[in-house]
This record gives sequence, structure tokens and C-alpha cells, in this order.
Amino acid sequence: MDKKLLKLTLTSGSSKVFNVLEITRQSAAAGTEPARLFSVRPLNYGVFFKEPALDGKAGRPGEPVIDTMLYFPYDADRILEGGASVSLNDSRFDAVIREFAHSFGTTGHTDTGTDKAILRVLKESPSLDPFLLKTTFQRYDVTVPDAYLRITDDEWQAIRNHVRRKILPMIEFGLSNRSAATVRRVDDFIERIWDGSDISSLFPLLSALSIPLSEGNEIIFAWKGVTFFEFQYFRRYDAIRDLAGWLKDHSGPADFVAQSLRLQIEGQCDVVKGNLRDAWRGVSSIVGEYKESYDTLFIQKKSAGDFQKFLMNCRRYYFDMGSAFNKIDHSIEIFDSFTRGNPKKRLRSEELEELFSLLHDVLR
Repeated sequence: MDKKLLKLTLTSGSSKVFNVLEITRQSAAAGTEPARLFSVRPLNYGVFFKEPALDGKAGRPGEPVIDTMLYFPYDADRILEGGASVSLNDSRFDAVIREFAHSFGTTGHTDTGTDKAILRVLKESPSLDPFLLKTTFQRYDVTVPDAYLRITDDEWQAIRNHVRRKILPMIEFGLSNRSAATVRRVDDFIERIWDGSDISSLFPLLSALSIPLSEGNEIIFAWKGVTFFEFQYFRRYDAIRDLAGWLKDHSGPADFVAQSLRLQIEGQCDVVKGNLRDAWRGVSSIVGEYKESYDTLFIQKKSAGDFQKFLMNCRRYYFDMGSAFNKIDHSIEIFDSFTRGNPKKRLRSEELEELFSLLHDVLR
């Protein structure tokens, strides 16, 4: 990875990065002895981030190839001055962790079994967004210190309310008995689906859609992930519009440059435009299919076929959207760092070349 891009990745707050090192350092600076995320000590001083898998082997068949990397700086106080990285998909990864445990010991706060469960979540989640991590830890009944779950109560509740609104019509679809007692239980049904403890109230819907109940938990979890990304889609709309608008209207060099260089920069810009358009269009397409199929069944009370097809594709859509938002979030963050939050700021030619090179690498 390019050194500048590595710096912008390691210091990023985007959904593709989980900076365990920074959280550990901040917790230690609080003056108390905090619980650590991992038992194996060095793991608490690494940075996890998502990358496209170059060997094409990460993920399950039919899923985008997203790799999870773990970066260890040589000096924890100088994170940007070099380090070593290893893929969680690397066959040598377990041996590395065993060596760390042998050489550096464990914290005593957790155990290596919990470490493996945490690493599984980080590896299997398509994005390292705090909401997805928290909900996936809940799904696998993995307890982690609150300090490492960087999501506010307000953010959690906003997403929770969005998902719960979507669940209600899905439960009501299978209610043959709409007595007052049943209606009072609906909120309990919703809560069980939300926390992943019991999706049995959706069995009538799944059966009506000819979806095997044995696959129900996996499909509903993926559906919840897609619903979260739908929520993010609307939250990111203004930011992506600003970036697209800047690329269209304000991406010419602010300084005088030769025609050949201007054409080169325009070519770089066109590539970034195309990559960004592809990422956003992919997300928009899934959101559109979701809304249309959902509304047809639950609002208009018509055909169930489109929603059945949507649910059957949910796991792939979950990873498609996670991969796209990893790119989109990081691109917006890099763009803001160059323009300092001004979506009309013009940059000099050398800044544009650097920016477009970085965006190309992120969006590829």
C-alpha cells in the first residue's frame, strides 16, 4: 500500500478501519486499569482494516473478496513510521497469534477462546462499522469492553428504530390471530429479532416465501445488515453529492499548468468519477430493489415474488454494500481532508494528482 494511503487508512475513522491501538491507548490514558479487548497482549496494539483481497480467496463463494488486515506498528508511539501487517485469511495467522501469546503473555481479562471469537467477527463482517461490530458480537454472544464499541446511544437507537420499523410488517404478515394479547406481544417479537435471539415469529413469512427455516437465521441477519446499509445510504447522500459535485465542477487545477498535464489530470478525474459512480450505483440499485420489493408485499399487499428473491440474495447484497461503503466512506474522508470540508475548494495540480491517485486506489 502507498505510504500516504497507509497513513490515511491507519488514521481513518471510516467504516473500513478498527483502530484497536488508539482505543487501548485512550483507555490507558484515563488513569485506570481498563479491560482490554484481547487476551493476547499485542493484539490490543494493532489496527484492523478492510482491503480488497488481491488473491481473490477471501470470503465465501458468491461474496465480494474482502480481506481483513491487521497492522502492527514497530513503535506504538509512532504508528506511521513503519510496521508489519498480516491478513486474517493468511494460513500462518494462527501461528503468529500463538507466538505472540507465548512471547508476550496474556492480559487475564479474557481468554484465547474469546480472542478467536472476536477475530472471527472482524474477519466475517464485511465492514468494521461500530454498529455492525456490536450487532455481530451480540449475534455470536461475544462480550467485549464497551470502550471498543464506538457507537453512541443516540446512533444505536436511531439505527435500531429504523430496523424495527421494517420488522413490524414482516411479523404482521404471519399473524392469523390479531387479538389484543397477540398485538401486545409483537413488540417482544421485534426485540427478539433485533437482538438475534429468536426469529421464530418470522417463520410464517419465511415459509410463505419458500425459504428454508434452516437458513432463516443467516438470511435475517444479512437482511438486518442490508437494512443498516439502507439507513447509511440516506445518511451519506449529501456527502456523496458534495464529492460528485466537486468532481464535476471544481476539480480543475487552481494553478496554471501545461495542456498535457491538464489532460492527464482530467483523465485521472474521469477514472475516479467512474469508480465512484459504480460504487454508489451498486448501493443505489440494491436499495431500490429492497424498497420496491418490500413495498409491493407489505404496503401494497401484492406479489411476494420480488421480496422472496431479494431475501435469497441478501447475504451477497450485505457484502456488496459493505464493500461499497468501505470505499465510499474512506473516499469522502480523504476528499474532506484535502478540501478541508469545503466542497467548492479548488486544488493545485500537485494536490489533485495526489488526491486522484489516492481515490483511485481506494475505489478500485
